[in-house]
Amino acid sequence: MLVRRIRLAVFVSFLGCASALAQISGEELGKQIEGIAAKALTQPNAVGLSIAVAKGDKVVFSRCFGKADLETGFSGDKDTLFRIGSVTKQFTAAAVMRLVEQGKLSLDDTLSKMLPDFPATPKPVTLRQLLNHTSGIWSYTENEKFMEREATLELTPAELIATFKDHATDFEPGTRWNYSNSGYYLLGEIIAKASGMSYAKFVQDELLTPNGLTRTRYESNREVIANRAQGYSFEEGKLFNDRPIGADVPGAAGSLLSSAEGLVRWNIALVSGKVVSAKSYEQMATEAMLPSGKGTHYGFGLQIGEWEGRRRISHGGGIFGFTSQLTYLPKDELTVAVISNCDGFNPGKIADSIARAALGIGEFVPADTAVSAEDIARFVGEYKFTDMPLELKVFERDGKVWVQATGQKDSRLLYQGKGEFRADFDAQVKVVFPTGTGPCEHLVLHQGGEHTANRKK
Repeated sequence: MLVRRIRLAVFVSFLGCASALAQISGEELGKQIEGIAAKALTQPNAVGLSIAVAKGDKVVFSRCFGKADLETGFSGDKDTLFRIGSVTKQFTAAAVMRLVEQGKLSLDDTLSKMLPDFPATPKPVTLRQLLNHTSGIWSYTENEKFMEREATLELTPAELIATFKDHATDFEPGTRWNYSNSGYYLLGEIIAKASGMSYAKFVQDELLTPNGLTRTRYESNREVIANRAQGYSFEEGKLFNDRPIGADVPGAAGSLLSSAEGLVRWNIALVSGKVVSAKSYEQMATEAMLPSGKGTHYGFGLQIGEWEGRRRISHGGGIFGFTSQLTYLPKDELTVAVISNCDGFNPGKIADSIARAALGIGEFVPADTAVSAEDIARFVGEYKFTDMPLELKVFERDGKVWVQATGQKDSRLLYQGKGEFRADFDAQVKVVFPTGTGPCEHLVLHQGGEHTANRKK
């Protein structure tokens, strides 16, 4: 497979209409979701699923499937808490925007102004660049030794920041895009300094409690948290308890817990102006553009993309023991949240299947168009992803385009024209190269979100 441990996005042909959700009954949608969940739970890496759907400001489905804890046999319910990983970033971005609205921060404030003890970068880094991942700050989660060992410790902010503060920046701020958990961790410390309270307390008091979000909160390894799911990993055909991780290690980049219903209720509050102003949300949901004119597919804590001809605002999360996906389709006022308590599971695929069911969208049938020798020469090469530790080798075999991901078997790519391919093992997986002439400088993988890989020099 291409990326077996990364969430799979579903790209399909539209066969229904925007009003399909209004026409389908809640009972019928519930039955379809039950079928989707039941099929998903037959996978060997499936344990439990928290699923919720909202239409407009109404939650129309909320349920937990499978097991929240295999050792006790606890099935969980709609209020069971799961780690949400990087979906936390939109909460962090909203917290920053709240402080901007309160006059305590500016998006043009610099990192050196807010955290003067952090080593100076060659050129100033702004809060805006931290929010949209154009800061160039190296991501500490790229340190595999740290993630395997020190990440289990309950580190203080100073200890965590020490693991990356002296690392060289990846590029000049504002010139490129590279997903950085370090950038969001620093935003948590900036929020604490500007507000006079911890990141966890500010999020709780300013974002969650006022909006009645009782099933979303900051993680803790010491507190007794009722109705919390256990996480798992799937390795060598077997399920294991997830590796321990310090509650504050992800920080503002990924330390929140929630239920799926908690996430859809959060999105309802966010898009309706109850968390931040409409102007602030618009800034959060606007794609950052690079000086080259290239889009980043990212705003402030939100991925900005397109799904079946409609705008999609989303974010996924992956953390020890858990994966998550929160998707919002503004045109249809449809919100879908899926959280899994196994870090090898693909919630993006489930979320898109549910959206397809709600909107009456059918399956995509891929073509297998011939690729010219000139285009093959443009596509082949080695690419490294900017937001995950993965590389792809694209190569030619017998006039066809093939791909091999790090540590995985090769697969053929089916050409759809205009630089777009689908994986032969799953037509829902899309790889897109830029059109033009000369060797492609990057590619975009659509698999549980949009992931950019740059050509290795």
